Amino acid sequence: MSLTHRLIVSVCAAASGLAVAAEPNPNPWLADSPWPMTHSQPGAPDSSVYPGPQSAAHLGAPQYVATGYINITQAMSPQYPDGNRVYWGSNISDVYKLAVVNGKLKKLASLAKPGNTLSNLGSPTSGAYTLVDKDNVFYTVRGTSLLAYKDSTPGQMASPIVLARQLTLPASVTTSDDAVVGLNLLWDGRLAFVTRKGVAGVVNRDFTGLQTVVLGAGDEEVSNSIAADEQGGIYIVTSKAMYRVQWTGSQLSLDEATGAWRAEYNAGSAGTGGGRLGAGSGSTPTIMGSGDQRFVVITDGANVANIVLFWADRIPADWKPIAPGKSLRMAAEMPVNFGDPKRAATKSEQSVVVSGYGAVVVSNDYRNTSLLSGGTGVALIDQAMNGAIVLMSGTTKVQPWGVQKFSWDTATRRLRSAWVNTKVSCPNAIPTVSEASQRFYCVGAYLGMWTIESLDWRTGGDHFRKLIGMLPRYNSFYAATQLTGDGGLIYGSFDGAVYLPAAR
Repeated sequence: MSLTHRLIVSVCAAASGLAVAAEPNPNPWLADSPWPMTHSQPGAPDSSVYPGPQSAAHLGAPQYVATGYINITQAMSPQYPDGNRVYWGSNISDVYKLAVVNGKLKKLASLAKPGNTLSNLGSPTSGAYTLVDKDNVFYTVRGTSLLAYKDSTPGQMASPIVLARQLTLPASVTTSDDAVVGLNLLWDGRLAFVTRKGVAGVVNRDFTGLQTVVLGAGDEEVSNSIAADEQGGIYIVTSKAMYRVQWTGSQLSLDEATGAWRAEYNAGSAGTGGGRLGAGSGSTPTIMGSGDQRFVVITDGANVANIVLFWADRIPADWKPIAPGKSLRMAAEMPVNFGDPKRAATKSEQSVVVSGYGAVVVSNDYRNTSLLSGGTGVALIDQAMNGAIVLMSGTTKVQPWGVQKFSWDTATRRLRSAWVNTKVSCPNAIPTVSEASQRFYCVGAYLGMWTIESLDWRTGGDHFRKLIGMLPRYNSFYAATQLTGDGGLIYGSFDGAVYLPAAR
């Protein structure tokens, strides 16, 4: 959190009387903006210090801009000299810039990515995770290449986009059929990344000084992004285990003596299918808490998914395994059953939303999809089936229902279920929470309409719903629900972006 962010938190907290959770130290290399990267910050909390709408009336009519297919994040730039910002975006074929001009969302520029669009469809999350640095350089990927983009004329918002540099991972590091998946920014300005086949790396932002390590024995895959902390910890979940890879400042290490660790979790037996993008966990790891009670949070691949907490740093000396056969590093494992202890199956393909010691999970347990269950073993066919399910996920026969919050008690060192709301459906979008407003938001669905759903973060009640529209262009399609910083919301959609301004 930058000094600007801290000031906004203080003002909002003072005005509302709300307690705002402590944040990690600011990353000085990220853009100073309300949402500079996927999952909002390097710790991947999907939370914001900025206020959000308190009712449906506080949001204006939705505005849609076509950009191309699959738009996970609208990464907000630093301010330009005139005080405006752009939204940098990346989809399967292009990078682009959007901006609000005279109250209307507008596409300013776009540029095709190098390479073959079809070659990357077997790794659908490659290119989904992006970030903007303090110099307004936008980083994304295609296949095994890291890509950096910038304005052709620095400081001019409407200028064309140019490819500033490209790094294709050498054959000594990975194979041509691999793909970079996760992307993050460390506190010394270096980029961290991981590939689908478990190659973790660190590189300077000018793409020099590449270092890599391989996770596991080459039989572990990655389908989510990564989290990072100010101490050089890089958190990666594979199809078998949760990792902390340690960047020492000069070396990328898997050695426990440097702070690195590996812990297995219940990855389950399900691979892709039913909307799942990969085997094992469906969530990017999220950092929770601070001090000597700091955790990494995921959901696992069990038939009834669990929320799982791992000690991020030193395990307390008096800590015992939570159950026989469980890793000592595991701090908690609790079923996400949305209030029904008899429920036979649940799943979540979205990252856990965290604020303070609270964590929220949404249901992605799609119904009536047996004919499109995937699992053929042919990547393009399975991803096409998943895409069809997600396109239908806002319909009444398919949509999932349920939001559940968990809280960690620092005194008893135990996790508990704080509340459940089964009246809200968040079919496929990454949710968010406003720490200033203490409200949860997601792109939802109701009676065949795409919506914005909001709950009180503390109680799960005080629900409001904003209707958006029925058309596929409003389908969030795995995208993040983002706060714009001025009380509005923006999210990527199946083939564009949807902006809901703050009502004036």
